Amino acid sequence: MSMFPKKNFFLVVDSLLPSKYLLKFRKFVFFEPFLGNDIATRGRLSHYGDEERKKFAKTLKIIRDETELLLEDIEAYHIFMAVKRTQKVPGDIAEVGVYKGGSAKIICSAKGEKHLHLFDTFEGLPKVEDIDMVWPFYEGKFAASYDRVRDYLKNDCNVFFYKGIFPGTSGPVKEKKFSLVNLDVDTYESTKQCLEFFYSRMSPGGILLSHDYMTAPGVKKAFDDFFSGKTEPVLETAGSQCLVVKM
Repeated sequence: MSMFPKKNFFLVVDSLLPSKYLLKFRKFVFFEPFLGNDIATRGRLSHYGDEERKKFAKTLKIIRDETELLLEDIEAYHIFMAVKRTQKVPGDIAEVGVYKGGSAKIICSAKGEKHLHLFDTFEGLPKVEDIDMVWPFYEGKFAASYDRVRDYLKNDCNVFFYKGIFPGTSGPVKEKKFSLVNLDVDTYESTKQCLEFFYSRMSPGGILLSHDYMTAPGVKKAFDDFFSGKTEPVLETAGSQCLVVKM
């Protein structure tokens, strides 16, 4: 059952979305919205008596209490386990699309001494194309305070911030290799730019993980186009994510 009646949901959208996007948005079918930490009620993680999963569930609850996290529980766990399982893979970790730092905090809980490079405009989405309009995305959506995110992660070691539009901010990491890259950039062009930059810099066995593969058509098209002629398959996860293991 939907969290909101359709009519009430569109009243909320009308109040939040710039008018030039409303007509385009209304062409699409209604979907249940992921609003703030209400997403915590979706995608519950079953622990099957496993102590590590139980411990992660407690960590995740703390993170949700501290900041806004736009991930289902199972999506958060996918990130956590990708970090854990790539500990043996050489390279640093990167995240593009940091928002308020919740997923970065998850990465920090499992990364050990590995370096984490965080890229975000901290001013919201830089550009939105027609293909991205199925969601109420618009320029400036998902803005977050750079200073607050830095302060939130100040006690985590080896965390580096790069403010601006990627890949224009990629200069300091051009010579690095990566064991894990987590993408949450929402749009076709941003996803395409990230794949073009990181794919050749992934160590064998490294993981490219992205949010919104199943819910944002621009993200899905960017992955499907990029990997259409490559060996690696794009794997859908149980949430809205996809992942690719570099061969």
